[in-house]
Amino acid sequence: MKMSNTEKMNVDEKTKNSVLWRWFFTSSVSSNYEKMQALAYCYAVLPFLKKAYKDKPEALQNAVLNHLQFFNTNPWVAPYILGINVAMEENADENTEEAVASIKTGLMGPVAGLGDSLFVVIPWTIFGAIAANMAIDGSPVGIFLWIAVSVALKMLSIPLFKAGYTSGTKLISTIEKSLKVLTESTSILGLMVVGALIPSVVKSTIALNFKQGDFTMKGQEILDQIMPGLVPALLVGLVYWALKKNVKPIYLILGVMVFSIILATLGILK
Repeated sequence: MKMSNTEKMNVDEKTKNSVLWRWFFTSSVSSNYEKMQALAYCYAVLPFLKKAYKDKPEALQNAVLNHLQFFNTNPWVAPYILGINVAMEENADENTEEAVASIKTGLMGPVAGLGDSLFVVIPWTIFGAIAANMAIDGSPVGIFLWIAVSVALKMLSIPLFKAGYTSGTKLISTIEKSLKVLTESTSILGLMVVGALIPSVVKSTIALNFKQGDFTMKGQEILDQIMPGLVPALLVGLVYWALKKNVKPIYLILGVMVFSIILATLGILK
C-alpha cells in the first residue's frame, strides 16, 4: 500500500458513511473464534477501500488482507477506530499500512474497556433494572424504554465515527514526519495490552500437590511465587510458536481442547 505523500485520495461522503452503516448492522452478528470481528471490520471498510484504491488492484489486495487480521473490541465504540482508519488511508503514504494495523491493535484494548463500562455495564445495569421492574409490575413501558436506550447507544456510533475521522485527519497532518515513531509506539502498546490480558483471559492452574504427613505444598502456589500467571503465559507462548510455524488455528483450538481434557482427567491441570 504505497502512495506518494502528494497523492491524496478523493472519497465521497456517501462511501465514508457506508462504512459506518455496514459496521452498524454487522458488528454484532459477524464474528468467529479465529479472528473475532475482523470479517465485519473488513466488510465495513470495503466500499471505502474500493474507492480509495481504485485502479490500484495490488494496493487494494494488500489493504483487504490488512483488515482481515485479528480485531476485537466493543462494537459500540469501534466506529471511532473506523473513523481514524478512514482518515489515515484517505491520506495514505508508504507507512500507512503498518500504522493502521498498529493503531487498530493498540486501540482495540483500551476502547473495549471504555466501551464495556460506558456503553454496556452502566446503562444496561441502570436502565435494564428499571425496565425489568416495570415489566414485573406489568407495565409495557419497560420494553420501549429498553429499546429506546439500545437505539440511543447505537446512534452514538455516528458522532464517534466523525470524531475518529477528525482525529485521524489531524493525526496525519501533525505527525506525518513522525509516523514511524507512532507506529512503533502503538505496536508496543498493543503488545502490552495483549500480554496483560493473558492471565485474566487464559485460566489454567496446576492441580498437583505434594503431601508429607501434615505438610502440604500446592503446586500452583509454588508457581505463583516464581511468577503469577506462568502456566497461561507458557500456553500462549506455545500457541504463538505454533502459529509462527504455520499451524492452522482450527487445529490449535482442537488441540488445546483435547490437551486440556487429558490433563484435567489425569489431575495435572484444572
